[in-house]
Amino acid sequence: MERTILVGDIPIAVTRKRIKHVHLRVHPPDGRVTISAPMLARLQVVEAFAASRLEWIRRQRERVRGQVRDAPRSAADVVRHKAILRQLLPPLIQKWEQRLNVHLKGYYLQRMKTRWGTCNYRTKHIRLNTELVTKPSHLLEYVVVHEMVHLIVPNHGARFVALMDEHYPSWREARAELNESRFTPV
Repeated sequence: MERTILVGDIPIAVTRKRIKHVHLRVHPPDGRVTISAPMLARLQVVEAFAASRLEWIRRQRERVRGQVRDAPRSAADVVRHKAILRQLLPPLIQKWEQRLNVHLKGYYLQRMKTRWGTCNYRTKHIRLNTELVTKPSHLLEYVVVHEMVHLIVPNHGARFVALMDEHYPSWREARAELNESRFTPV
C-alpha cells in the first residue's frame, strides 16, 4: 500500500514493505522521492525521519535534476561498452582471484538500473553493470573486489568488512564516490 506524505513542500511516496529499516531515495531524472518503511512503523516516525533529512533531500533533488541523462543507446553502443569491459576484466579478475584465494567461475555484463554488481555465492558467478565502463578504473576495481569478497562471505557482516579493509583499504572512499553517481551503490 502506497501513501503520499508532504514534508515541507516535497511530496514523498511511502511504501510499506517487509524490511527492518527505513530507506529514503531520490530518483532521477525528476527528483521524485520515495520511502520504503517497515510494515509496523508508525507514520509519524516515518514523517519525522523524512523531516530530519529534508536538507539532504533538497540537495539530492537539485543534483539529480541537474544531471545530463544518457541518450538512448543503440545495440552497437552496448556491444562497444561490453567489449571494453571484456578487455579490462580478465586481468583484474585474475589479480583478485590470486589475492583473495578464490576462483570465479564466470562473469556476466548487463546494464542494471539499481546495482553496480551482484554475486551468486553458490554458482561462483558475478554480474557487473555495463555502466561501469563510464567510471574511473579504480571504481571498476572496487566493484570487482566487492563482488569477489562475496565469494568468501555472502553478506555484508563484520567478516566482509574486515576482508575489504584488509584487501582494499580505500573501499569506503570508492563506495562514496559511486554513491555520488546515478543510483544506489552496491
